[in-house]
Amino acid sequence: MDCKKISHTPNFKGLNIYNTTAYVQNHTLINRGITTLGGSTAPQCIMSNNKHEAQERALMGGIYFVASYLTPVLLIPLYNKHFLKNKGVINSLHGIEKKIIQVSKKYLTPEANLKEGLEKTAIFFDKKTGTNEHQKAFEQIYNRYNNEEKLKKDLLSVHEKVLMTDFITTGTMWSAIPWIATEFTQHRTKRKDFSAGFELKKDNSKSDEEVKKSKLKKLGWNVAFSLIPGILFAKTVTKGLSAAKPNKILQKISKNATSFDYTSGTNMSKFTYASIWVLSSFPAKLISSRDSNERKDRALRDIGLFTMFFGGDFLINNIAGRLADKFLGTKIMNDGGKDLNFFQRFKMPLRNFRTLDEVKEIPSEVLKKTKNIGAGLYWFSLLANTALIGFGLPKVLNKFLRHNIEKEKQEELKNAPTTFKGKVTMEEFFNKYTQTACK
Repeated sequence: MDCKKISHTPNFKGLNIYNTTAYVQNHTLINRGITTLGGSTAPQCIMSNNKHEAQERALMGGIYFVASYLTPVLLIPLYNKHFLKNKGVINSLHGIEKKIIQVSKKYLTPEANLKEGLEKTAIFFDKKTGTNEHQKAFEQIYNRYNNEEKLKKDLLSVHEKVLMTDFITTGTMWSAIPWIATEFTQHRTKRKDFSAGFELKKDNSKSDEEVKKSKLKKLGWNVAFSLIPGILFAKTVTKGLSAAKPNKILQKISKNATSFDYTSGTNMSKFTYASIWVLSSFPAKLISSRDSNERKDRALRDIGLFTMFFGGDFLINNIAGRLADKFLGTKIMNDGGKDLNFFQRFKMPLRNFRTLDEVKEIPSEVLKKTKNIGAGLYWFSLLANTALIGFGLPKVLNKFLRHNIEKEKQEELKNAPTTFKGKVTMEEFFNKYTQTACK
């Protein structure tokens, strides 16, 4: 049985730069966690307008980083075992048969050969242990069902529930982070506005009752965006994988089934991660904003972060990888062995480091060079990307914030009354307003 095409994370036999790079490349939440701490937390704390904003960003980044490890390490394995047992796919929560969850979703489509997927996945695990225990365990499940379509249906049901639960759990955690940070700041400072503008303008004039009512309404919308997208997303993926005659959208899901796989059965794919970000986290950040300035800042900051996270690494890797392949003789870029035009080459992905040893057309001497240079370029692009996110983006946003606040002040002065009781002159009003705003 040929099991060379299986994509799994390599076993760690001692820490080295290549294994570490392969692990980070294929674990989206950890990759994102590094980018968050390096590009979205530490530098952006340094670039904050005041200490309150810095503390707030540090708290948000810290909670997110903890959640990045908490979800795949503690929660997903529990979801996997619970739903497999609940559906009757496995009989025990502690046996090796639970690894059946790692059979790729591409083997669960109507035309796929599930038995082949079970065998390939089992052989991969058995190569690590030097036994055939996984083959026996998966074969027992297959024989017990004695119906491949029923087993496919049950596995799809388990995958749907795991995806839905993970989507909702992760979306809820991410949505809660800005609320925790802003409540922390409000409790400490007794101020209700965006913390970045504390030293640039006076606090808003909303009463505590108005703020409380607004929060309750916002929390309701927040809950909706944490729950509804996860349910719809998971059910749409299942429909795309199971439909015998899918429409164009469902067809794309079926053809890209591996885009919804969990690395090592526990770590969500980049596509799933991006979907949670766009459908749950981003709306929640806008909803929980304390004023229009924070809403604009969060919108622009997240759009920039999203673009750089999913496009920045790719762009830098693409340029650096192509240059290395051309001038250093490496095989970093995955060109598929085709004659590609300029735009096709521009879209070429970086090779997957966890399966690089399996590429037969790369000679051994070139393979070693490709591993070393490829790992170095991967970290260079990751660090360059985090630097752009951490320093370039907030510098632009800080200027934008100051411009908006200055514009608000001018509007307030323009609409101020020209006469006052007690013979207050316009000059006295201006001086008093400026002193109050700058405190």
